[in-house]
Amino acid sequence: MKKKEVSMSELFFDLVFVFVLSTINQTVEHISEDLASLESLGKNFTMFLIFFAIWVYRTLLVNRFFEQKWYQYLFVFIDMFLVLLLSKATNADFQQTFKPFVTISILIFLSIVIQYILNYKLNKQAVTAQLVKVYVSGVLLMIVVSIISLALPDGINFWIYFIGIVIMAIFPVLFLSVSKENPLFFSHFSERLSLFMILLFGEGIVQVVNNIEIAHINVLDVVYFVLVVSLFMIYTLHYKKSLNYERDGATGFASAYLHLALIFTLDFIFLVMNKVLANHEISSLELYIYTLAFGIFLLVIYIDTQLHNSVIDKKVLFISIILIATIIGLIITNIYLVTVVEIIGILLLCFIFYTGKSDDKIEFK
Repeated sequence: MKKKEVSMSELFFDLVFVFVLSTINQTVEHISEDLASLESLGKNFTMFLIFFAIWVYRTLLVNRFFEQKWYQYLFVFIDMFLVLLLSKATNADFQQTFKPFVTISILIFLSIVIQYILNYKLNKQAVTAQLVKVYVSGVLLMIVVSIISLALPDGINFWIYFIGIVIMAIFPVLFLSVSKENPLFFSHFSERLSLFMILLFGEGIVQVVNNIEIAHINVLDVVYFVLVVSLFMIYTLHYKKSLNYERDGATGFASAYLHLALIFTLDFIFLVMNKVLANHEISSLELYIYTLAFGIFLLVIYIDTQLHNSVIDKKVLFISIILIATIIGLIITNIYLVTVVEIIGILLLCFIFYTGKSDDKIEFK
């Protein structure tokens, strides 16, 4: 399969998610004083799932159909504007902006449906009709559920909408054989995922810088900067070693769902980091979830690497470092020491990655 390059319009579209991620984080910080509360975690995950599902559906569409046609560019900018509007409709109190949020999301879903049908009609060689039916059916189902949720009373409406989003997110997997018959350009898809992650790392750097007082730079500022860099390094090594390849018959589903876990855990780490840098107290539950988030993030890195390119030679050592760092973090009650332990663990994993077998020379770029 030929290699497909990521276009400038795709990069431009992904920049929208810098604002989206920032908006979600600001919203989550106002939901509850405790970032690890069930309400805070639930609403945070819901917002991420909604935007991520939209992003994945659009990215899979672009991956298979985009040929830099004028009408394709038009839809890119229309969707970009709608996503920005959707992010402005996010609120700590979901019911306050529920109707405008759902209405705008319906417009985005409708745009995706039109694009799938239009692109297929103009280029029937790209994919089979069965694939278009699967994706269009999934989005149309979400549109119907969204309309129903608008007519339901407060409380129930949100849960119906949330169930619809979950169904839409997993719907294509129910027809896995159809996607295998219409493989995507895997290196293009993995590159888009990596760019999404880079946006989140950028948000982490911004949070560190925003809390720095130039006249009173302290050790904690340096520690958290090193933490963000360490997390970036382990993700980059994982990408270069396992995802930066073209694959025949790839569907991209595994990487998409694993990246949802990576994004959610990484964002929680950055939320706690920002709270610490702002000199706010951290609850015991926040500290535990903070530590577990590291463990899950690193474990998902391992799974995604082994799933796509089994290049980790010292598997037992790799898993052991993750478990030891997590256990020590759960025992320690000081968040600064927990962070240092996690940094040491991540750097050790980076060393295992870097010295492992690979068909590619690793470059940070």
